Amino acid sequence: MSRARLLHVLSILQTETNVSCGLTLQEICQILFKRHPEELCSEQRVRDDISTLQVISEENLMTFELKQESGPHNQQKYKLYHPTFGLNEARMVLDSISISQFLSPSQKDSLISQLEGFLSRSEVQQLKQRVQVRPCLMQNELLPQTLQVIYRAIDEQKCLYFDYSRFDITGQQQIIKTYRHIRPIQVVWEQEHYYLVAINPEHVENDQQRNYRIDRMRNVAFDTGEWKRINKFGFSYGQFDMFSSKEKRTVTFRVHRDLLDMIFETFGTHIICHPDDTRPNWIIFVAEVELSGGFDRWVLRQTDKLEVLAPPSVRNRIYQLLQNIIASYRE
Repeated sequence: MSRARLLHVLSILQTETNVSCGLTLQEICQILFKRHPEELCSEQRVRDDISTLQVISEENLMTFELKQESGPHNQQKYKLYHPTFGLNEARMVLDSISISQFLSPSQKDSLISQLEGFLSRSEVQQLKQRVQVRPCLMQNELLPQTLQVIYRAIDEQKCLYFDYSRFDITGQQQIIKTYRHIRPIQVVWEQEHYYLVAINPEHVENDQQRNYRIDRMRNVAFDTGEWKRINKFGFSYGQFDMFSSKEKRTVTFRVHRDLLDMIFETFGTHIICHPDDTRPNWIIFVAEVELSGGFDRWVLRQTDKLEVLAPPSVRNRIYQLLQNIIASYRE
């Protein structure tokens, strides 16, 4: 058996067949001899190579499945595919790569090229259409490497050193501070950004938890420092900021029916809504919220299609915020 020919046959099956498209032995031979004329041999030897690949598939020595099926005129066709990673899964991964704000075009093309290695040519053609995204500002092309260092630090219980940057008035990133002995807790995705939740020993003991935008972190490396395991936190409905607020209230809202989907997505489908008898197409519901700057911004984003009805303290909170905004626009 020629090892090179075996690999060539495997490559042909990987690129030219999939779960819905197979090749006959004659077609495989034609492609083989066209691509690699030095491998000229009998069909029987190619059939033996395919038999070897079938054994590899059956023994789960590799992640592909190689199936033999009868086609028209009782012709046998061979098809190779990855049973747990097909076109639908590839589409989801490809779109996730395409919409990333933190990968440069060349990084996206490289990742997508690697992804296409798991698919046949016909499947690759079906993935040519890409989801369209708005132009975004690339702040840190080293983000994938930075994330890897952070994940390793969490796994290996290491502290971190890094520089932190922000834009200046000319639109240039400038390092504003260097952090030492930072204990990472977890990475979270919030408001279209990666954040590192960590403990900063510079602050008083009961106020050490901080969050850092990972795309603003530079020169990230392991550092010395005392490691203490901290419980991870999760997100809940009615939470509008990364950190849970200590101040919670049960709030009554009036909302236009146009926003009903968004309301269930924000507070969960367990809330009870009922029509407002005094205003057609408006809904009243009650939900528990965490009062924070994030909550205030969320209310304002709904413009005139949402109103806080009760309790009076929360309604007055929004009223005072609106008054401050109005005052900013007075001549």
